[in-house]
Amino acid sequence: DPHRWLAETKWLCEEVKERESKEKKLRCYLLQSREQLKHFTQMKEAEHQSLFKQIKRQEKLLEEVHREKR
Repeated sequence: DPHRWLAETKWLCEEVKERESKEKKLRCYLLQSREQLKHFTQMKEAEHQSLFKQIKRQEKLLEEVHREKR
């Protein structure tokens, strides 16, 4: 039946379009999530570096105080 075949073909085309649209949205979401993760990782790394520098400064101050006490 050509009418049935045409209807099924149209339905399949709509299904493909819908899936492609969902896939595109998911890929976009994935890219955004990766960028966010990269950003947060960089922020955490910078925070760790800052804390490490603070610890080093405090160690130096403690050493100076210790020397002065002697």
